[in-house]
Amino acid sequence: MKKFLLFVTALAVFTACEQEEEKAVISYNAAALATPYVHNGDTSIFHIKDYTLEEGAVLSGLPSGVYSYMTGEGVYKIFGRPENTLGTMRISSRESTFEVPFVKGQKRGVQFRVAAFEGQDVKVKGEFNAWNTEASFLQWDGDAWVWNLVLAPGDYAYKLVVDGQEVMDPTNTLSQANGFGGYNNILSVESESEAEPRGVRFVGGGQLKLMFTPMPEDQEVLIMLNNTPLNSTRSPLATVVELPEEVEAMELAWVRLYSARGGKLAPDALIPLKYGKVVEDPKELDRSNWHTSIMYFAMIDRFLNGDASNDQPVDDPAVHPRANYQGGDIAGLRAKVNDGYFDSLGVNCLWISPLTQNPEDAWGLWNQGGPVSTFSGYHGYWPVSNIKPDHRFATDADVHAFLNDAHAKGNNVLLDYVANHVHELHPVYQKNPHWATNKYTDDGRLNTQLWDEERLTTWFDTFMPTLELRNDTVADLMSDSALVWITQYPFDGFRHDATKHIPMNFTRLLTEKIRKVSDKHVYQIGETYGSDELIASYVGSGKVDAQFNFNLYDAAFEAFTQEGVSFDRLKKSLESSLTYYGYHHLMGNISGNQDKPRFASMASGHLSPSEDSKLAGWTREIPEANERGFRKMACMHAFNIAVPGIPIIYYGDEIAMHGGNDPDNRKMMRFEDHNDREKALWEQTAELIHLRRNSMALNYGGTDIYQPEANVLVIERQFANEYVRFFFNNNPKEVTLEKWGITVPADDFTYHIQILERE
Repeated sequence: MKKFLLFVTALAVFTACEQEEEKAVISYNAAALATPYVHNGDTSIFHIKDYTLEEGAVLSGLPSGVYSYMTGEGVYKIFGRPENTLGTMRISSRESTFEVPFVKGQKRGVQFRVAAFEGQDVKVKGEFNAWNTEASFLQWDGDAWVWNLVLAPGDYAYKLVVDGQEVMDPTNTLSQANGFGGYNNILSVESESEAEPRGVRFVGGGQLKLMFTPMPEDQEVLIMLNNTPLNSTRSPLATVVELPEEVEAMELAWVRLYSARGGKLAPDALIPLKYGKVVEDPKELDRSNWHTSIMYFAMIDRFLNGDASNDQPVDDPAVHPRANYQGGDIAGLRAKVNDGYFDSLGVNCLWISPLTQNPEDAWGLWNQGGPVSTFSGYHGYWPVSNIKPDHRFATDADVHAFLNDAHAKGNNVLLDYVANHVHELHPVYQKNPHWATNKYTDDGRLNTQLWDEERLTTWFDTFMPTLELRNDTVADLMSDSALVWITQYPFDGFRHDATKHIPMNFTRLLTEKIRKVSDKHVYQIGETYGSDELIASYVGSGKVDAQFNFNLYDAAFEAFTQEGVSFDRLKKSLESSLTYYGYHHLMGNISGNQDKPRFASMASGHLSPSEDSKLAGWTREIPEANERGFRKMACMHAFNIAVPGIPIIYYGDEIAMHGGNDPDNRKMMRFEDHNDREKALWEQTAELIHLRRNSMALNYGGTDIYQPEANVLVIERQFANEYVRFFFNNNPKEVTLEKWGITVPADDFTYHIQILERE
C-alpha cells in the first residue's frame, strides 16, 4: 500500500479570530439532535416522545400543505402533501421549544407486473416485502400477475416463487448476484423528476460564519444550529451561514445542512463547533462523540483467559470442544485493555458479547455432516438471567474493574443485550409461559426460524421461546432488566440482538427509559437482516441510533473476496445506505461477524460462496489465509475506514484469522506467534485507524463515490480544506487514474491525502 501527501495552495477561506473573553460552558448532547421526520404518502404517524419527554409537549408549526391531529397521548396523525421537500415542525412545552426537520418522502405507487406463469401459483419475495412470500398477494388480471405497492426510487432485489420453487423472472432482464452463488431480479423504480440536486460541501469557517459551496437557485435548503433553523445567503460563489453570538458560549454545538431539488435530497452536512469555532481536529472531541468511534467486537469466551479459576466447560462428551467454553472472560479483556492492545491498534470502543448467565448444561444439536455435537452457551445468547453476570465470565467486581479501566483509557463499552428471547430455563418463562409467542403457527407448523414470514413471533430454536414484547407487561419487565446495565454498571450503550424480531413499542420504551435515567448519550445499535427500508425504520430519535450495515457488508464481501468482481453492486449499496441513513449516520460497518464465514478464508479461495460454510468449518480444516487473503482483508478494513459510519473490527480480523462459519469463525484469539504477514496486516490496520482518528474529512466530511471503470472504485471525503481519497482496484493489473495522478496496485488499494493550505 502506498500513501501520498500533497500540499496545494488554495484561495483564502474564512479564518477564525481569537476568543477575547472567557466563554460560559454550555454542554450540548449530540444525542438530542432531532433526526429528520420523513412523511411518506398522504398520511403518517408521529410520536412526540421520540423527540421529547417533557410533560405537556405539543406539536405545531407544520409545513404548508400538511396538517395533524392527536390520535392518542403524544401520538399524532399527519396528513396532506407538503408543498416543499424540506421544512420544520415545532415541539413546544413549558420548558422549551425546538424544531424538527421535516422531509417529504419520495415514495410513490408502483405496479409490480409479471406477464408469465398463467394458471400457476405465483408469489414474490424481495426487499420490498422483507423476503416474505406470504406478505404479498399477486393477482392475475388476464395478462399478468400484478401487485400494487408504494416504493421510493431505487433498485429492489426480488425472486419469484412459482409452485413452491424459486425462479428468475423471465420478463425482467435486470439482475444481480445475490452473494450466495445465485442471482436475484431487480425492480428498478425511477424518480419522478429529472432535476438533480447539487451536492453541497463545507468549505470553511470564520468569525460566526460558515461557508458552503454554491447551489442552484431552485434548490431548497434547511440549516439547523442544534434544533434551531438558521438563515443563509446564496451567491454564485458560495452559500454563507451566519451564526448567532450565543454559539460562542456553547462548549459543543452542531450545524446541519439539508438541501433538496426536484423532490430529491442532496447529501447532508454536519459541522461540529466548540465555542463557536469549527472543530479542526477529531482529538478535540471526547468519547461521547460517537462519530469518532472505532469499534472492536470481542466474543468474551473466545478472546483471552485472564482468570483460570472461573473455567467451567460443560462436562458432557456430546459437546464438541469447538462448541464448549474455552475460558475467555472479562479478566482477559481487562488485561488487554491495560497492556495497551486496543490503544496500540487505535480502537476506542469495545463491544462485548452477552455477559448474562447462560445454562449450565448442553442444548441444541449439529447433525448435518462431520461431528455430531450439542452446544454450550459459551456465546451468551441463551439467557437464563438478564441481570446477572455469568459466573464463568465475571463477578460484579470484575465487571466494574473492567469498565473503570476501559473508561480511564478513553474507551466506550457496549454490552450485547438479548431481549427478543430467553432460554426455556429462564424464570420469566418458567413462571409465565404465556408470555411467549406461539410455538406453532396457525396452520400447525413449528414456528422456528421463520425469519421473515413470522418476523415478530418466530423462535430461534425449540428451547428458546420468543417473548411477546407487544405485551406491555413483558416489555416493561425486559426493558427494566436492560436498564440494570447502565444504572448498576456504567456501560455506555447496547448492541441489541435480533432487532428485526423486536416490535417497535419495546424499542421506543427502552429508549424512553434510558433518557429518563441517563444524562449521557447511551448509544444503541441493532442487528437486522433485511431491506434498507426495514433497517432504517428502527433508526432515529426515540429509537436506536444505528444498525449494522449488513447490506453494505454483503456487497463489500462479494466485491473484495471474489476475484475480478465489478464494483457495481457495492457502489449501489453504498449509495442506497447513504440515501436511507444519511451521509453522517452512525451505522456499523463490519469487517466480519460471528454468523458469517471468516472474510480472509473466502478471499483466499479456501471457501466457495456456493458452499455451506458452516458445514465446511465442521468437516475440514480451513487453511490459514494466503497472500491474497491478507491483501483483501486490508482492502476491507480500508473500505470501512473510508465510508461514513462506525468501522467495526470482528476480533481476529486485524490478523486475518481464518475459518468457516459458526463455530469455526469463533476460534480463540491469538496474541502471540504472529507470522510476518499477520504482523504487517496488524500494523496496516493500525495505520488506517490512525488516519481515521486524525481526519475530520473521514469523521465528518462529505462523501463522493466514483467508478471510473467497472473494477475501480474511488471514495472521496472532504471537510473544509482536507480531502482524503481511497482507490480500490479489482483488476489483475495495476491501474493508472490520470484524473487523480494515481497508480493503484493490482487487486489492492491505495489512499491519497490532499490538504489545501489556507492563505
